[in-house]
Amino acid sequence: MRTKLKILFSLLAAIIIILGFTVPVNLTGGWYQQFMPNLNGRSVQDIFFLDSLTGWGVTNATNQNNDT
Repeated sequence: MRTKLKILFSLLAAIIIILGFTVPVNLTGGWYQQFMPNLNGRSVQDIFFLDSLTGWGVTNATNQNNDT
């Protein structure tokens, strides 16, 4: 009985090790790195989101020129 358990656990460990190295895992899931635009020395003070896809960042008011 003990030898059957040893064989079973050894086989289970071998299967876990083999599957652990052979199954590809894509951790990024469609994500890609984005870079911040040039903020001319201003720092981001807050971030607002309307939904899961639409948002914007707010900077400090060191530049009073209109951006439009």
